[in-house]
Amino acid sequence: MNKHQWVTGEILKRIDKNMYPERLPSVRSLMEDFKVSQITITKALEQLIDTNRIYAKPNVGYFIISRKQTSDVFNGVYDFSTASTSWTDFPLDNYAQCLETAVKNEKTELFTYGRTTGNKELKLWFQKLLSDDQIFTKTEQIMITSGTQQALHIISLMLMTQNNKILIEQPTYHQMINLVERLPLKYVTYHRGFNQIQLNEFEASVAEHRPDFVYLMPRLHNPLGTTMSDAERRTILALAESFDFHIIEDDYLGDFEGNNRYQTLYEMDTNQRVIYLKSFSKIMFPGQRLGIAVLPEHLIDTFQRFKEIVDIHTNSLSQVIMQTFIESGLYAHHKDKIVLRHRQKANILRRALCTHLSGYAFNDNHQMHTVIKLPKHINMNRLHDALIKRHILVDDYKRNYLPDYVHNYKFLKLNTTSIPENKIQEGVQLIQDALNVSKQL
Repeated sequence: MNKHQWVTGEILKRIDKNMYPERLPSVRSLMEDFKVSQITITKALEQLIDTNRIYAKPNVGYFIISRKQTSDVFNGVYDFSTASTSWTDFPLDNYAQCLETAVKNEKTELFTYGRTTGNKELKLWFQKLLSDDQIFTKTEQIMITSGTQQALHIISLMLMTQNNKILIEQPTYHQMINLVERLPLKYVTYHRGFNQIQLNEFEASVAEHRPDFVYLMPRLHNPLGTTMSDAERRTILALAESFDFHIIEDDYLGDFEGNNRYQTLYEMDTNQRVIYLKSFSKIMFPGQRLGIAVLPEHLIDTFQRFKEIVDIHTNSLSQVIMQTFIESGLYAHHKDKIVLRHRQKANILRRALCTHLSGYAFNDNHQMHTVIKLPKHINMNRLHDALIKRHILVDDYKRNYLPDYVHNYKFLKLNTTSIPENKIQEGVQLIQDALNVSKQL
């Protein structure tokens, strides 16, 4: 990120915190505050003007454009069902400004076929974002896809044509379940523990079935919300080398990790074993349909050939807008806001669970996918009926298991992105009521 973009982001943070209620300090004061040159401040101010956050009065100063604060709107439904960013948290006006800029500056590119692997300039920006997370790679290894779901689809096509076998966890991401069910994929499963991965069972399954690929969500697992330890990740990489398989590392919630010392499997890998997937749907919004696949060099050509027959190229408009959004410094600012807001909500949820559901085990990760483990004897049909009557929305845990898989947990998965902060505790109390009803004979 350029220095003026960093300054832009810092000024936006101060505006949002109401540190500059009506107008910005003088250019000289800003230079002293941020320890930068006048040219840097001027560029930052121009960026803020272009995105309609401030306006200039000649010979007077720079004034903040007031806007209505978009607050959580409660519609009577306690929605714990989704991890996607609420539209009320997204800077639609800034995004619209980026759209206008993209259309104005990139007319030719928007009306022609783009590169199958992705917009060259956006790949450079994605390379910088990845390096900020200690994921260092060549731009040739980066494939821009229509979300991580398309990347998984392309990898599945690669497996099918090569008659490869994939190992998936139970439970796992529901769209991975859909892929192995609906495509003629050879797959095997192993049971993932509620709190941690069972390495002995994992190794036994790998040794018995000899998969060519293993699909994993090491960080903030969907649906369990757990994160593998360093030792577990190192063991899995060693097994990949011993048993000769590739790892598909789905890191779609990596931006929400609070531990800066966390290392991805891709970062730890020294033998080109890991395909790294990153999503932007939780920071931006699902409809944008952008994701990244970072490939081992020997898989680049195969992946590219399949991507070309799937969609020729990823939507040009989405790519150019995303590039403008990152270049302006708005992406970094927006990401920080979304992550902070989510952590605040996750902490409220944690306190509510400790108060109202202390008798149940739940993962205490302060992040996405807070899971409440339920006893085997609980009547799930009665529980869901009770939740519906109380206007509680939750995701059905059965979607995360293959239909014929019997060794499963019963659990409730709670996410807070679409529920107002002041309704979280009330919602948890209603969940407690529903649980009590479902236990009655």
